[in-house]
Amino acid sequence: MSQPQLKVTYFEGIPGRAELTRLALVYGGLKFENELLSFPEWAERKPSMPLGKLPACEVDGKLYIQSMAIARYAGRLTGTYPAEPLEALKVDMILETLVEAMEKWIEVNFYTKDETLKAEKIKAAETEFFPKIFSFIEKSIEGKFLLGEQVTLADLSMLDLYTNALPLFPGFLMSSYPKVAAILEALKANPNIAAHLA
Repeated sequence: MSQPQLKVTYFEGIPGRAELTRLALVYGGLKFENELLSFPEWAERKPSMPLGKLPACEVDGKLYIQSMAIARYAGRLTGTYPAEPLEALKVDMILETLVEAMEKWIEVNFYTKDETLKAEKIKAAETEFFPKIFSFIEKSIEGKFLLGEQVTLADLSMLDLYTNALPLFPGFLMSSYPKVAAILEALKANPNIAAHLA
């Protein structure tokens, strides 16, 4: 089966909710058009988009939305989303946990305007929220990656969070979670991912 023609559309300058899809496609070596819209361009395009939302993914000319649906599709294309039901459940469990973590970053970074309150929220996330999240993930890892030897969307989602959200929380140390840290290093060493992140 030939590769579908893919175009991923999101805002320029923000990895955001499109990045997991990009990471899956990049890891799998699939070609795609990475369309980045300025906010004025998005204002013009928004009325014609389903639900007025990004990210969007065009597959052979047909448009699809919803970030996790698109990411799972990319995962199926690249073998990073399991076909076996229990393995898929484990991946989804970690994906949803990491979505909660990303939502914490969004809340603090974009919706907390008061600087004193923002500092308090950052401290609480560093000392309570992220340790709880990553203790759970650390215990869930079954091998070199979440499910053993095979990279999954869950592993790529860890990299997405680490690269794009956790810099806001410098007091949270990933070194306390050696299995997660090893996954991150292995993914960053992948030539396709390294080129994408450069």
